[in-house]
Amino acid sequence: MSEIVFFLTTLQSEDVREAYEQWVREIDQPTAEALPGVERYRVVRLAGPVMDGVATPSYSYVEIIEVSDLATYQKSIAETPASFFDQFRSYISAFDAVAGTVVE
Repeated sequence: MSEIVFFLTTLQSEDVREAYEQWVREIDQPTAEALPGVERYRVVRLAGPVMDGVATPSYSYVEIIEVSDLATYQKSIAETPASFFDQFRSYISAFDAVAGTVVE
């Protein structure tokens, strides 16, 4: 059964979008992909609703991290240097991180 971690993030402001996306490409993605247990990593910029009656999401991005084992990923995240998360938080006003499994 596949496990997926989602980081749901909100930018501090639109002014940091370009810098954040550069940081994602140059720092976040290589760091995430190098973590033990990570099989696939993607970041999706949210654009807006696709159906009438659906509100615009409060989040700016969704990180989708497919992992082979959630416990291994959690251990890897816990060992990531604090400076990485300081950089992350310099762009983000709020975030949620949740895990789920694919329904097959």
